[in-house]
Amino acid sequence: MVPMTPRQLESIRLALLALRSQAVAAGSARIEPNRKDETQVGVADEDAQALSEMLQVLNSQRNKGQAELIARIDRALRKLAASPDEFGVCEECEEKIPLKRLKLMPYALLCAQCQTKKDPRRGGARKSVRDFD
Repeated sequence: MVPMTPRQLESIRLALLALRSQAVAAGSARIEPNRKDETQVGVADEDAQALSEMLQVLNSQRNKGQAELIARIDRALRKLAASPDEFGVCEECEEKIPLKRLKLMPYALLCAQCQTKKDPRRGGARKSVRDFD
């Protein structure tokens, strides 16, 4: 197995840093309290209550996803710095992750086939695990 070139590694490092910067700059979504006025008791408008709760859930999920993305990026950056010769190698099957996949998802630590096995919901939209070859 041929390791990635220094140029490819630097390109991926820059892509990771750019993705991280974008995610951090986006900031977290604000989760508004259900009740704006602490002196009120009960729910004045049931529709407003339901909408508020739905927005809280959506913003919470967005914040969770964003935190997970930043964690994946940080992990990839640590791996790239600590062992650049092993970067781009699937952590499960130890096969080389196709460069096309790494360009799309520079934080990928698994090949498409192993990712599909680990999390079938994420791989369900692809027609084939070979889409990244």
